[in-house]
Amino acid sequence: MQDSYSELIKIVIPEIIVDYFDLTSYKKAEEKLHLCLKEINSIPKEYLQIN
Repeated sequence: MQDSYSELIKIVIPEIIVDYFDLTSYKKAEEKLHLCLKEINSIPKEYLQIN
């Protein structure tokens, strides 16, 4: 999703959410913004084994 909300959301929500979830859609209702996120299927670097 590429629009002005995508960049704003990256500033507003915690970085950990931005790193592990993609914004798939949003819905603006009155003074609320509902976000739909999809988890990125990746292993966090902290859990990768270094041989």
